[in-house]
Amino acid sequence: MPCRRQDAARQQVRDVIDSWLLERLACPRCHGALIAQSIELICAQGHRYPVTDGIPVMLLDDVPQTHWVAAHALEHYREPAADSAHSETEIDPVVQEAVGATGGNLYRHLLGRLPRYPIPDLPFDAPAGTTFLDVGCHWGRWCVSAARKGWRVVGIDPSLNGIRAARRVARATGVQILLVLGDGRYLPFAPSTFQMVHSYSVLRHFSEGDVLRCAREIGRVLDAGGESHIQMAQRFGALNVLQQLRRGFRRPQLFDVRYWPLDALRQAFSEAIGPTTLSVDGFFSLNAQLADLDLLRPGHRRLVTFSHALRRLSQRHPSLVRAADSVYVNSRKAA
Repeated sequence: MPCRRQDAARQQVRDVIDSWLLERLACPRCHGALIAQSIELICAQGHRYPVTDGIPVMLLDDVPQTHWVAAHALEHYREPAADSAHSETEIDPVVQEAVGATGGNLYRHLLGRLPRYPIPDLPFDAPAGTTFLDVGCHWGRWCVSAARKGWRVVGIDPSLNGIRAARRVARATGVQILLVLGDGRYLPFAPSTFQMVHSYSVLRHFSEGDVLRCAREIGRVLDAGGESHIQMAQRFGALNVLQQLRRGFRRPQLFDVRYWPLDALRQAFSEAIGPTTLSVDGFFSLNAQLADLDLLRPGHRRLVTFSHALRRLSQRHPSLVRAADSVYVNSRKAA
């Protein structure tokens, strides 16, 4: 009888976690394989991780957190999700509240007033079926964009509210994504799991040490020949210089944006992952997306359109990256 109960408990976990994901989850502490036991995952060294509402909770409770939302998630993950709090035809309330943070200053007038989900266009191509990880996915805007390309998408974030919102947004937009509550510095995946890793508006808030740790983790979970695309803030962009001036060039604290020299970005990611290039993401803003022009105010539309024109020009004149505010750090893991 005990064996039957254990088998039933293991099957319960297998029933709520996608089988592909379950096979590739690994202990974020020791990187060991995980087995389903009761309603949790456990590695050979005895590290245990609960599963709530079908979402693996892979956050570590014995490391300093990058954001208070991780501590909140560890305290509240046992509480049931309020998935029925709004109609599926309405914009998710978490997204309505978070759009100013995930979208940036040009989106603040949309707080509580979003008429649609602001889904960006992912500017990278790969074949259908590409395994894709979005680090710091929050409510899942980049996950939805990747899923629409036919990729196998996994989003990871330390925010419980964000991850639960991402599940609801995926349902509302008709795409399939897999979600994990976790930390980009301690990725809970086996080596060589993903062909592409992406992160936007996340690592630029990390300390230098945390960026380096996260970059090494990205290199570990990338497959040979796989690529990563990490958005960062460039120290000498016009807007970024102004922002640094406003805060008196003081050292960043907590979740403040960190502004990196391009050469430092190239060196850090080259050492952690592989050959690295830098490309323009945008000017005059760190988040605005061309796909959201209809949501922006007229003056901001012109700003974003001009930024896009400069980004296209940078493809012929790569030196423009040194004037960009937002850059992509593009790395490829050696085959």
